[in-house]
Parts: sequence; C-alpha cells; structure tokens
Amino acid sequence: MPTQESVETWLIANHLESNVWTDFERKSVAFIQAIRHLNSWYPDVELTDEIVGYQAIWEIKGLDPVLKYSGLGVKSLTDNGERVDYGDFVRDKVAPEVHALLGLPIDEQEPPEEFVLYGGRLI
Repeated sequence: MPTQESVETWLIANHLESNVWTDFERKSVAFIQAIRHLNSWYPDVELTDEIVGYQAIWEIKGLDPVLKYSGLGVKSLTDNGERVDYGDFVRDKVAPEVHALLGLPIDEQEPPEEFVLYGGRLI
C-alpha cells in the first residue's frame, strides 16, 4: 500500500508537474482523498505510488476556481466588462493517466450479463 512519502518520492522523480504537489500545503488531505476515491472507483485494483500520485495531482488541480465554476454548471462570468466563458466543459473525476492505466471506473462500466441456464442442469 502506498504511503504519502512513497507517493511524494515517485512524483518528484517521475512527474514533470511535481511542483503542484510540493507547493501544496495540505498534501495529506490530497493523498487520503486520492486513495479514498480510487478505492471506490477501482475496488479490485492494487494501488501503486504511480496511480495514487497521478490522482493526487488531479485532485489538487481540481481546486482551480475555473474548474470549480465549470463543475457547478457556470457557463460564463463577467467582471468589469471582462468575460470568461467556460462553455460545456466537464472535468473527469479520474485523472487521465489513471484512466489510461486502469480503464473505466466501476460505476461507468456496463453491468455483466447475467448467466441464465435454460433446461438441463449444470454439472
């Protein structure tokens, strides 16, 4: 099981945007939140430093006000004549790297077909 320290070591050695992690003050919260989300979305996957690191960075980046507004359905803001359009942008809850490594989270997968036996018996 990854630890906050092992994830930090992996991020610093392997991720170009490791400053997102190192500059963040509440690393333990981002780490715990990433673990909690990944465990609920991918319950049968053994988590690694890489997977948790990617998701933790994604969680921290999600604090950006632009992403918060777009997540709340805000289409645009105007302040003193300056307008910012968010459009229909929807941010995925799973980090793109995690999605590429693990596929769809369990709540987005098609349910398995139920096995039905017509006549006869299963031996």
